[in-house]
Amino acid sequence: MNYSKTSINLRNSFWFLPVVYGLISLAVVGLSTWIDMMYVSQLQGTLPKLFLATEKLAQSLYAPLVTAILTMTTISFSSIMVVLTTYSSQFSPRTLQDFISDRFTQHVLGVFVAGFVFALVNMLLLTGKDSRIILSPLLTVILAITCLLFFILFIHHSATFVQVNNLIEKITRKSLYIVEKKSELYEGETFEKWDRWEESELREEDGMPIYSHKMGYIQQIPYSKLVDLATQNESIIRLNSDVGNYVKEGSRIATVWMKGSSTFSTDNFLNSIAIGTERINDQDLEFSIQKLVDIALRAISPSVNDPHTAVNCTNRIGTILSKIGHTYDPKEAFFDKERNLRVLSTPKPFFQYLYKSFYQIRHYGKDDVSMLNGILDALIITADGQRKEIKADVQRFHQYLLTSIDLNELPDLDREFLLHTSEVLNDVCK
Repeated sequence: MNYSKTSINLRNSFWFLPVVYGLISLAVVGLSTWIDMMYVSQLQGTLPKLFLATEKLAQSLYAPLVTAILTMTTISFSSIMVVLTTYSSQFSPRTLQDFISDRFTQHVLGVFVAGFVFALVNMLLLTGKDSRIILSPLLTVILAITCLLFFILFIHHSATFVQVNNLIEKITRKSLYIVEKKSELYEGETFEKWDRWEESELREEDGMPIYSHKMGYIQQIPYSKLVDLATQNESIIRLNSDVGNYVKEGSRIATVWMKGSSTFSTDNFLNSIAIGTERINDQDLEFSIQKLVDIALRAISPSVNDPHTAVNCTNRIGTILSKIGHTYDPKEAFFDKERNLRVLSTPKPFFQYLYKSFYQIRHYGKDDVSMLNGILDALIITADGQRKEIKADVQRFHQYLLTSIDLNELPDLDREFLLHTSEVLNDVCK
């Protein structure tokens, strides 16, 4: 199993960190028990009595602490279910993974599990004798106080996380981070910078096709690892699918050209490509933007009717597209250290990001003047300060948006409002 695929599964799982905390708690129980048996009796005269307790007193302390920690854990799980229900019904089912994979949520549950395991196992290890002096009750009290502090922080965290504006802000920052580290934008070189004769020699019929062994969405493509793999096998890989694409079992996801008698490990290639049941944020910038689109669509639906939230989403989408436009220099050729071509990809054009960001909002919000103006404002944010190619794409979508609106059917003030914003956009795109 490739490390990246394993890390994706562990990061998106709700159980991994609590299990780790539970195992650490068991280790601490063993260590504290050993210290109690071997050293505490020798230190009885040097340590303050406040830090020590008898086994009988400890047993009376552990039982209520186990119950209290279990109660806090139950309330926390109930809060999690409320948040997940809210996300699914009011925002988008695709935003559930943002809360589930949130590290703070997982750490809180981990602390609760550690406290519960520590108190329960210590209670089982006690003999109930009143004579032996032990130190572990002090550790249990400290852990119980820590659980209480995390419980308070978790309630605040859940109340903050469920606010739609905070969710939009979090998704936006995550999207901007993806733009900054997206390898297709910063690694490799553009098509024009590598020898064209290499492409003419890569005839499709001469290559070895690689087919997917499972169905799902491509979650991650480690380009550097593919370059190393192609270098080891003296081969060139052309990727037929991109991150976010859905593939079925037997779909062609790559073509490989090998040099002479060299061989290529199909299994190593397939183990490098992460394929899962759902799309994730790691490299899939389009999916990250789609979450904001989903929130906007829910906001302008008749059941919610919250256009201000939808406009907030379009403004954030405009910020993301502006960042993409400023940094967008898609790379499709990846080389090894000897400047030999190793991997070819098919990056998405900027217009695809632009179109998929607004075409659904345009369709469902075409009867709402505030929504149409919000899209125009987002296009202004996108085009401001961009180079000619990006501005041309913005103008192309601008014309597409205007042709879908019958301006003559709008009231005079609404028409003037939209035309004014449209003129501002035209000036920005000059």
